[in-house]
Amino acid sequence: MISSEALKVEVRRRVRASQERVFQAFTRADQLVQWFSPSPDVTMEVLELELKEGGSYRLRYQYPDGKWDVVMGEYRRISHFDLLQFTWTWQPPDPHAGILTLVTIDFEVRGTETEVVVRHEGFPDSAIFQRHHVGWRGALEKLAALLHCDG
Repeated sequence: MISSEALKVEVRRRVRASQERVFQAFTRADQLVQWFSPSPDVTMEVLELELKEGGSYRLRYQYPDGKWDVVMGEYRRISHFDLLQFTWTWQPPDPHAGILTLVTIDFEVRGTETEVVVRHEGFPDSAIFQRHHVGWRGALEKLAALLHCDG
């Protein structure tokens, strides 16, 4: 059993790209759609992206079976190019709709690479924790592959 204290996802991934380039991949709609999903068979569409503190975002995920989900949130903190913090809430009909969680992403320079550190917290149970742990790992793998290819 996972204790309530452990229900915070932390995923790290080094990416062979500059801090600015990695930050842009998280903050530009044209780049987000290329990688920000848990697996290659899940596509994502940016419905709204207002990159400013207090600004909102809405993303729509399409699954292979034709189902879709929308996640939305508000940017709490933005520090170009080293930090993003935002809320994360799935919308109905998602089974985890209405659960407000918090995502903090640090972009740490490591020589010629950038280490992306994702902390996603506020999960009330292990099912939603596991879903997001797997999702973030998959998304960061896709990000690393994208940035390694386009340098």
